[in-house]
Amino acid sequence: MFNDIGGYIELEIKNKNKEYHKKAIALNSARSALAYTIKANDIKEMNVPLYNCPLIWETVEKAGCKIKFYNIDENLMPENEFNEDEYILYVNYFGICSENTKKLSKKYKNLIIDNAQSFYSKPLGIASIYSPRKFFGVPDGGYLYTNKKLSEKFEQDKDSVNRFSHLIKRIEGGANWGYEDFNKNEESLDNTGIKTMSNLTKTLLGGGVDYLNAKKKRLINFNFLKSQLEEFNLFKFKLTDDIPMYYPFLFKTDDLRKDLINNRIYLPACWRGIEEKLKKDSYELYLKKYMFLLIIDQRYNLSDMKRMIKVIKKYI
Repeated sequence: MFNDIGGYIELEIKNKNKEYHKKAIALNSARSALAYTIKANDIKEMNVPLYNCPLIWETVEKAGCKIKFYNIDENLMPENEFNEDEYILYVNYFGICSENTKKLSKKYKNLIIDNAQSFYSKPLGIASIYSPRKFFGVPDGGYLYTNKKLSEKFEQDKDSVNRFSHLIKRIEGGANWGYEDFNKNEESLDNTGIKTMSNLTKTLLGGGVDYLNAKKKRLINFNFLKSQLEEFNLFKFKLTDDIPMYYPFLFKTDDLRKDLINNRIYLPACWRGIEEKLKKDSYELYLKKYMFLLIIDQRYNLSDMKRMIKVIKKYI
């Protein structure tokens, strides 16, 4: 197929073949990557963590797979043991659990790793799933490394252009202006089915992202927050070779989140809708209530981190 010659000039992206996960299967979402894995391995039953996005539960069930829920402990590891042949979905929580994934991949032969919060982690298990839009300004997309590939040919996603408005609105008017569009985008991804990655998303990921700079900035911001908050953090962990998505700050207070919002600091609340499945004394419910996922990504510098710290330190 020939490229068009002439006409108006398109969005200009250089170095279009510089995708970070260029050896992975490029799909339209991480949810599609999970559905693909279930289909390729003909999985009828899967162990899934309760501390997880309910949309993942829906994806598993829509793929015709029965869910067996499991709890996690204070090290974010599964509380219970699994049989050798069982399929297990494990989440690389907050992008800090690569050591856990290594231990589990050596122990269980049917491990599927959800690296949606750990874009830079190396693939392990029978499948590793990534969500680039959680790390970079793209409308959709998912990557999958798997040892079983389907012969079926999938339609390419052509709707990325209709999921782009929240990204543009944030540039023009801030996060609040684009938030409604962002939610509509999330809903639209629920019903797309498995498709290959769109040309728009693939182009952005191939030339519109400085992966090395993003990694460097995340670590600088993370280490600064760690230096300021580690002694007050009720969640004890050791970072190894991870590039985190957040700095996870566990602190027992009821007013901090509201104060952060009043200062235009918006933290994700992982995950809405899981409360009804959790026991009142569960560790997951404790995390849901008191875990503050502090933003560290490449958009921000140390002055932004200091602004967050200023609000947080009123409660310490």
